[in-house]
Amino acid sequence: MNLDEARAAIEEHMLAQAESVGELLEQFRSRIPAVLVGGPGWDKLMERTRGLPISLATAGFGFEFRLHEQEPRADLGLALFQGSRSAAHFEAWSRSRPEDASAAAVVRLLHEMGREESELRRIAAKLLLEYDIDPAHHGRFPDPGIFLYPTADALPDEGTVQEPEDLRVLVDAVAMASGWETESAERRHAERLFLARPPGAQIGGLGAFPARKRGLRMAITGIRSTRELTSFLERAGWPGRPATFAPFVSDLEARGAFSHLAAHLDVHPGGVRPDLGVSFYAQDTQWLKDIEPWMGIIDGLRAPGLVVQEKLSALAESWAGVETVFGRRGMLLVVRGIHHFKVSLVGDRFEEVKAYVFCLVFPPLQADSATAGSAG
Repeated sequence: MNLDEARAAIEEHMLAQAESVGELLEQFRSRIPAVLVGGPGWDKLMERTRGLPISLATAGFGFEFRLHEQEPRADLGLALFQGSRSAAHFEAWSRSRPEDASAAAVVRLLHEMGREESELRRIAAKLLLEYDIDPAHHGRFPDPGIFLYPTADALPDEGTVQEPEDLRVLVDAVAMASGWETESAERRHAERLFLARPPGAQIGGLGAFPARKRGLRMAITGIRSTRELTSFLERAGWPGRPATFAPFVSDLEARGAFSHLAAHLDVHPGGVRPDLGVSFYAQDTQWLKDIEPWMGIIDGLRAPGLVVQEKLSALAESWAGVETVFGRRGMLLVVRGIHHFKVSLVGDRFEEVKAYVFCLVFPPLQADSATAGSAG
C-alpha cells in the first residue's frame, strides 16, 4: 500500500467514527487531563467543535495548552490536505452552510492549492485552521486562523519557498482567504524577513487570523542557536530588544535542550510588530511520541513564575506514547506527543508559554504506514 492509499484508508475509517470533531474529542475525554482542559474550557471546546465536520480531524488534531495561566483551557488546530477525501467531505459540508463565509474561503483556498497551473500547488501542501477557544466568549464564534505550510511540516533545509516570488504567492493566498486586499507594503516587509533568514532556515508557515486585526504571521524555522536568532531579528528590523529573551534561550541552548528554533513574527502594512514568539523543537524529526527528548525544555520551563507547575507536570506525565482505544464505532490506535513549545513576548516581558501537542488517530491495521507518512 502506497502513502496515498494508506491516507485514503485512514480517512475512510475516520470519517465513519463520528459526525463532528466534538463527537470524536468526547471519546478521548478520559485521556486529556482536566488540569490542562477542563470545566468551562472543556465545555466551550465541545460547544465549538460539535459544529465542525469530522473531516477536519481525520488527520488528527492538536491542542495549544496554555501553560502560563491557571485556567484549564486550550486552543485547537485542525488540518486539511488538498486533494484528500477529507477535503472533498469538508467542501460538501460547507455547501450546506452558504452563510459561513470562513468555510467558503477555505474551500476556495483548497481549490487554488489543487489547480494544476497554480503556483500555490507547488508551494503549499497543507492548510491548518486554528480555533481560539475562550470560555468567556459569548455569541458568534470567531473565524479560525488560516495557515499555509509550504510543505507539510517541512524539516529545516526542506522548505519549498526558495525565492521572494514564492513568498508573494503565499502572502496573496492568505490575504485572499482572510478577505483582505493585498498590500504591496505588507509584501515588502514579509520579503525582508525572508531575505534576512539565516542559512538553512526556511518559511515554516504563513497565515493570519481574520477575526483579529490585520497582520500576517510568519514562522522562520531552522534557526540553530541564540546568536543566529538575535542576528536574524536585527537584520529583519524587529523593533524589540533581544536582551529580553536571549538569556532564557541561551540557557536552553547550554542544556542541549533543542535542535532548532522558530521565530514567529507579525507583519502588517506598517512594518514588523514588536510581539515575538520563539518556538523550541527537541529534534529535527517530526511527531515525537516519546517524552524523553523534551525533558531538557521542560526542566528549563520550571523557572519560578513562568508556568503553572501542575500543568507542566501533567503534560510530562500524560501526553506521550501509543495506545489502542475502543472508539464508539471501532478500535483506534492513538499516537500522542509534543510538537513544540512556544514562548511569546510582548514588550519586555514573557506573556505566554504554550505546549503544542498532537494526537494522531489511526485504524490499527494502518498504523505503521500512517505514522510514517502522517506529516507528508
